[in-house]
Amino acid sequence: MKSMMMLMLLLFLMPVQAGTPISEYENLLITEVVVTPTDAEMIEIHNKGGVTLDLTDVYLTDATFSNGNVYYYQVVSGAGGGGDFNDFFARFPNGASIAPGAYQTISINGSDNFFSTYGVNPTYELFEDGAGADTVDDMVEATPGSIDDDPGGTVAGVSALSGGEVAVLFYWDGNSDLVQDIDYVVWGDKREAVDKTGISIDGPDADAITSVYLDDTVIASQAVINASSHAGGNSWQRGNLNEGNETGSNGNGVNGDDETSEDLNNTFFEGLPTPNAAAGAPPAPNLIINEVDAVSSGGEFVEIYGSANTSADNLSLVFYDGDTDQVYQVIDLTGSSTDSNGFLLVGNTGLSPDVTIADDSLQDGADAVALYNIDASAFIVGDPVTVNDIMDALVYDSGQADDAGLLTLINPGQSQIDEGSNGNAANESMARCPNASGGSLNTSTYQAVDPTPGVLNSLCPLGDYYATADDTNATTLRNTLHEIIDDHIVFPYSAGTTDTWDVLSFADEDPNDSNLVWMIYKNNSYTWKGGGQQAYNREHTWPQSYGFSSGSLGDDNAARTDAHHLMLSDVTYNGNRGNLYFDDCNAGCTELTTDVNNGVGGGSGTYPGNSNWFDGDSFEVWNFRKGDIARAMFYMDLRYAGDVSGEVDLQLTDNPGDIQTGQPFMGLLSVLIDWHNGDPVDSIEQIRNERVYSYQGNRNPFIDHPEWVECIFVQGGACTTVGDDLIFASDFD
Repeated sequence: MKSMMMLMLLLFLMPVQAGTPISEYENLLITEVVVTPTDAEMIEIHNKGGVTLDLTDVYLTDATFSNGNVYYYQVVSGAGGGGDFNDFFARFPNGASIAPGAYQTISINGSDNFFSTYGVNPTYELFEDGAGADTVDDMVEATPGSIDDDPGGTVAGVSALSGGEVAVLFYWDGNSDLVQDIDYVVWGDKREAVDKTGISIDGPDADAITSVYLDDTVIASQAVINASSHAGGNSWQRGNLNEGNETGSNGNGVNGDDETSEDLNNTFFEGLPTPNAAAGAPPAPNLIINEVDAVSSGGEFVEIYGSANTSADNLSLVFYDGDTDQVYQVIDLTGSSTDSNGFLLVGNTGLSPDVTIADDSLQDGADAVALYNIDASAFIVGDPVTVNDIMDALVYDSGQADDAGLLTLINPGQSQIDEGSNGNAANESMARCPNASGGSLNTSTYQAVDPTPGVLNSLCPLGDYYATADDTNATTLRNTLHEIIDDHIVFPYSAGTTDTWDVLSFADEDPNDSNLVWMIYKNNSYTWKGGGQQAYNREHTWPQSYGFSSGSLGDDNAARTDAHHLMLSDVTYNGNRGNLYFDDCNAGCTELTTDVNNGVGGGSGTYPGNSNWFDGDSFEVWNFRKGDIARAMFYMDLRYAGDVSGEVDLQLTDNPGDIQTGQPFMGLLSVLIDWHNGDPVDSIEQIRNERVYSYQGNRNPFIDHPEWVECIFVQGGACTTVGDDLIFASDFD
């Protein structure tokens, strides 16, 4: 009896095993997501730390309902998203845990589908999909009906992760006012993204005092893994267990991190699924050689281009001597990365490069430079040409003959590029035109142009851009031009990566000061401060309410984000314009004067002067910008023909009754034709066209060929082949 009492006393005095410290949950990550095919949908988690994590108070959800104002963090007040529209709001089973280094999977469509797809069982299934219980643990409903809310008993889990979605992994102890984010990933259109900034809420604790969430990253600036689904049979996998550029303080994460700030587009990659296991090796980053200047004293450089803030760790830049076809210089790119605009510059000191090379260290040709996805230690001077691990290459000369040995670096049939093709090698560089075009290991889009180290390649010669234009009649010209300018590169409206703010900062740059941006209506300039709420905003010259609003086609639809009609504007003037159609002022209009800026403007107070004018129906643009606006409208009518899913058929009209909210009409056509004729194309408009082209890869044909307006938009107008004798074009024979 005495020994039994002693044993009981010892057990009483032994310290009780404490639960998992909340700080350790920072090591729990979402590491893989499958969104297609439906049967294979799953989410994988990983414990990268050294402590086993208790998952009892850990939740996983893809459900946030902004329209219904229901969010996952409302679980503290007995609510929260989940169960509708095939979404789910789940908690891990009581007693569940994940060991250090372990990977676990949650099947969204049951273990049977999971096993038939991957040949292994998941760790958890969202719901029991078999006739009877199996050995795979089921997730628990976070709130009643948050996994299966169908009265008929049919589980809601089909296609849960497709489209625009968010997956949130978070911790809640069941008592506190606030949940604590563990990991947060977004893909698609960001419609279900979350920003808890300043939200005040009271949980089930005994007091009635509310608590307030710290700042999240605003949704417009949150990055997405990708704007569209991965290929069927693939997955998105985390290639960076350190969460990239995530903000590590003043957030709502378990250690105060801002989980909504991660640059997901850089930390996840697409590959073959690896359920319950570490990701495969990530592919080489999407970087190319974008511009090279080899014939320059003190201005030599190699410009690399890709996604913003992409790490170049373990990448190498290798230079080959055409005389020997051997390595003569190797540059280690580890520790460098592309900047916020996607550029990484390797060059002479005077260019303020990211990586410095000695003056006159590039050979003039026939020579080559190649980018490799392997550490620089793999090369030594004197090594022969190799294509192992190659990402991109440029073989070039300055008047020398082609080097067959070096041409093996690039794709078959691609050419060696002559920096001196214009007889001006010392003052020109070899650049992809338009910027980033042509594809890796291809040289077909390189041209000799003025050097633009570290910025977009612009003002590139047109070449045969309009070679397939057929101006036999209005129909053939419209159709062939549409095919030329269609399918342009679409940038997101607002994003943590390159978006329309970036495009417009370049397109609408003040020609006299690169730190300023030039406003379309007021004719003033503002210091560029980035996107968001500023004194300037983005003007849809073809109002988005007329055919392509974000509500109907999504935030990032092609027409809404198209910089050929999207222009920077003073906020007040943009508000005055609203969605008024364009027309000449007849009487009783309000004047919006212009500033004197860049040698033009200065409202006179007398109609029309150098002012904008508007009434309750229409808006008249000031004289210097009338043609610019008209040609933007002609472009939109031509570019958007309703022949692509998600795009509408935009049409110019002379009937004001057609121009209604939700309808794809704009005008007035006859007035815009007059504006086009009265305000011819100028160099400002030409440069803007080039700059938008350098991003989007398509041009406004009516800036390059103003004569095509008559052929397409004037009934009975002449369709004249470019290059025809202008005397005969004027009907004299």
